[in-house]
Amino acid sequence: MKKLVLCLVLLNLGLFGYGYYEQTMANASPESERLKPINPESMKLLTSQQVAKLGPAKVAQLTLACAEWGPFNDIELARARQLLEPLGLGRTLVTRRTEGKAEHWVYIPPKANKAAAERALAELTRLNVSDAAVVTEPGQWQWSITLGAFRTRAAADSRFDEIRSKGVRTATYRQREQTIALTAIVLREPLQSTVQRIEALKTQLPGSAVATGACPENR
Repeated sequence: MKKLVLCLVLLNLGLFGYGYYEQTMANASPESERLKPINPESMKLLTSQQVAKLGPAKVAQLTLACAEWGPFNDIELARARQLLEPLGLGRTLVTRRTEGKAEHWVYIPPKANKAAAERALAELTRLNVSDAAVVTEPGQWQWSITLGAFRTRAAADSRFDEIRSKGVRTATYRQREQTIALTAIVLREPLQSTVQRIEALKTQLPGSAVATGACPENR
């Protein structure tokens, strides 16, 4: 009887020891570390310079990471897409919509009526000026032609110079605060070299910024 009891005790101790060992190894495994929940309060976006300082090994460990460039109005977005086209990024690119304040406006002053505004818009099309629109809302600026609202004076000046170079002499500039729709370009799991290329491209779109971190759906 004593031998039987001793065997049972030893068996229980063995099972307990095995279970403890398995649990310890599971907690120490890389897979368990990967699956531990991330504290969202501790997450932050990194600039491309900060990412570069991490080195290739650390960058390779980033999962579900995105680079975000922007935000852009519609005119800037078209230019950004054009700049990115040679990189052949394809389906890794998505966009994220947001809103922002713009204080710098390039426009053609109000015409006498709707018909005159539409004739002016047609003339802009003939001169290859894209992304222009007639302001139809009642008020001081009704029947003016908006050529773009921008968050920085530099971006507005760039647009103004482009318009004038196409022969539009009636375009002008003023400060006018507006809420505008903006779009950021999001690149999923980019290579470090790609982030550096985009960082170099951003100088061609004043006021834009490049940041890296968790993808929008994971923030």
